[in-house]
Amino acid sequence: MKMYFKYLLSDEVNGISFEEYEERKKLVSELRKTVDITDLGKIRHFQPQIGCLNCCNICSKHASSNVSCWNKKRLRNVIAAIKHIALEYRTEKPYIAWDRENHRNGVIFSYLDNDIGNYYYLDEFIKLMYDELGVMTRISTVGYSRHNTILNEVHKNINKKENLHMIGGFRISFTPYAIGWKCSNENYSRADYIMDMANILSIYKPYYNFSGAGSRNMCVELRYKPLVVLDKVYDEVINGHRVIVCNHHIYISKDKNISFKTSFIKDPYDHTISLTEDPIYFYDCRISNDIKTSEELKSIARKFITQKGVFDLEKLVCIYMLENSDGYYYSVNPSISETGNYGVNIYPKTDVRVNEGVVITERFALNAILRVKQINGVNSLEQFLSATWEDAHYVLTLLNYAANDYLSKGEKEKHNYIKSEVLPMLNAYIFALKQAGYEPKEFFNADFSIDTGIICNMGGAVKEFKGLTSFENEPLTPTHERNYGKHNSTMTKENEVYRISCEYGNNIVFQKLNLFNTATREGQIGFSKVIHLKEIDENYCMTNLKTEYLIPGQRRKN
Repeated sequence: MKMYFKYLLSDEVNGISFEEYEERKKLVSELRKTVDITDLGKIRHFQPQIGCLNCCNICSKHASSNVSCWNKKRLRNVIAAIKHIALEYRTEKPYIAWDRENHRNGVIFSYLDNDIGNYYYLDEFIKLMYDELGVMTRISTVGYSRHNTILNEVHKNINKKENLHMIGGFRISFTPYAIGWKCSNENYSRADYIMDMANILSIYKPYYNFSGAGSRNMCVELRYKPLVVLDKVYDEVINGHRVIVCNHHIYISKDKNISFKTSFIKDPYDHTISLTEDPIYFYDCRISNDIKTSEELKSIARKFITQKGVFDLEKLVCIYMLENSDGYYYSVNPSISETGNYGVNIYPKTDVRVNEGVVITERFALNAILRVKQINGVNSLEQFLSATWEDAHYVLTLLNYAANDYLSKGEKEKHNYIKSEVLPMLNAYIFALKQAGYEPKEFFNADFSIDTGIICNMGGAVKEFKGLTSFENEPLTPTHERNYGKHNSTMTKENEVYRISCEYGNNIVFQKLNLFNTATREGQIGFSKVIHLKEIDENYCMTNLKTEYLIPGQRRKN
């Protein structure tokens, strides 16, 4: 058989077949019409797979439950074509992703609308990306089934000593939306989901020992459902004081004749949330009965305002006003302090916003974790090196106390949320860490166990916010604004990047992503170049789960 010696990878000393040569030649020809040095330098996403079988119904990218991925031959062909074009512009590694100053030079993201954790050739992909293109690969996953022997070997290969330096970060997301967590039937169970999480944590222990903890190293991100309460919002001036009422609370401005200016994110890289405007201070006066009319509001507010010294007995909070496409909204105590966060965001009805109410962003789990650290004389961001599993379980005890306290105050929504959402996730996470052989200090390590709070309003998540917005990707809280807002966010700072990806129908897509358009109706995609190739991609759909173990939470079949 005749062998060809053009468009080669470094290990192809004996040449390549005619079919490989023809595919690489076509890729080079098509990409050369589109790609230049700027595109190569700003490649962010390099995906050998599209689609996801986990079916999280809030997926930020509308990932289809049909999965298509490159086999080994196509994987090598695509990388060889990119390398060949890169060498026309670049004389040293990395050959791609060298010009992303705002976010991780020399690292590519192997995911966007997929879960790379169940890609059968991930180990080979990572090695090729490093050896041929000179970049490290960041992995993000919700995990895979521990019953899949091939995937276990793939991830064990990745964690061999000689491969650890090729990984540009490993993040496992603990989400309540994956099938294995939310379903309990003959096919899936939460218990299996937890054991699958323990399995992947155990396999990646070598990488953790190599890299340490951190969002750019190894971490677990815990994401929660949003706590949304639809309720009437009153926003009036009474006796010169601004009065805002919603969801069992009446907020009365400390000073008279106050006026709000729209606040924006000051520093998108400040996770504690810093805003451009000074806060306006309000007294938080909890009310026992729902207010039905404006007259009731005025009557209750006047009692608070006119009673001498009553403000000395009430809690003082800071409130900012922000805006999104639905209009203005208020954010109460958005920042994180040494004791955590007790925030709430209030959304009055507007000409655009059809519903009104609150999104409670109080960080229930984080608050309990910080309380245990505080009891032991440890600051919020410090390592709790002497932590025990008893300390971790005391976090659960404090959460139970908090839930019961809220119930006694009539705040059933918070009680039910802690019991049904927060406690099950933390309990499962503690078990998985113990099972995987991690030390209890990692549960308290803010760089390893990252409590991200509620999910963002991105993609399919819009329905979780119950009509407080009708727009996908619209920032609903200061944290969302910091992450991907239009004015000053991590996305706007990163600006324009590029993506090359597997696409359905044996297509490859090369795209420009305008990240500063994330929170707009236009969306991120600037342009797309689609290249059609021969039918060799591998494909999976939900029916494959009947015969293959692929996603976390699958029960072992008899």
